Amino acid sequence: MDTEWSDRVNRYRDELSRAETDFLQYVNANPEHAAFSSQRDLAEFSGISKPVIISFFRKLGYDDFRTFQESVESFFSTHIDSYRAAQDVQKHVSSVEELVEHAYDVDMRSLDRMRSSLPADFLSTFIRRVADAPSVYVSGVSTGFYPAHYIAQRLKRYRKPSILLSQDMSHYVDELHPLEENSVLIVFHYSDNDDYLYPLLRFARKRGAWSMLAADTIHPDYVAESHTFIHVPRGELGFKNSMANPMTFANLLLLAIEVEMGDVVRKELQELEDTRRNWGPDGQGGSYV
Repeated sequence: MDTEWSDRVNRYRDELSRAETDFLQYVNANPEHAAFSSQRDLAEFSGISKPVIISFFRKLGYDDFRTFQESVESFFSTHIDSYRAAQDVQKHVSSVEELVEHAYDVDMRSLDRMRSSLPADFLSTFIRRVADAPSVYVSGVSTGFYPAHYIAQRLKRYRKPSILLSQDMSHYVDELHPLEENSVLIVFHYSDNDDYLYPLLRFARKRGAWSMLAADTIHPDYVAESHTFIHVPRGELGFKNSMANPMTFANLLLLAIEVEMGDVVRKELQELEDTRRNWGPDGQGGSYV
């Protein structure tokens, strides 16, 4: 991911006026409009005057409007690709039959984009961090709960201590209090509410934990605050509760661990199965009922 946009925003954010800050928030929320609209249309869409827009991109060090747009397009490229694909699919799908026809192709394109956006050394870094971590904390608010629960559950089978943070964010301070240096924090963010996100990532960094954020929304602050940000859209069909791609991504992380740590994982899974067989009141497996 080209981080020029993020770097400039972080460098000059404190110099922006209130109107310019409002425009920045609009750009981060609607990068497809910022990247491709004319200056006149962008002013109309955002409700920000053209002089403010000009002052904004000049404060960020861009020579002209087009250079500003190219920087936005580069930073938000995978987000914009997903947006365009969703718009295209929704225009062409008008029945259940057509939906079934399109579903496979469009989700494969989503997965291809996700694969191309993964940093080259991401999986090896992720595996090493998890292997060395004293514990792994996993957060998934709202529909992000599904991949978060899956990872937290599976890691225990590898005898890796994992803690699934609750859906009640008011409990986060208590739940995160034991977070140690070199622990890992995995966050799946698919909620309209991001109030919890910045404090969560900042706390992990302060404690010396390594954080990975997977989200369908790209935002400069997310990129800056997490150690690794991976854009994982819900899927091109854009269903609000779709977790197809995030679940595939979660499975990819677990498969990478099983492949790279094969002997260790196999040993733990075998021991787990032996324990299952000897569980129960008579030591013959089964339940207590």
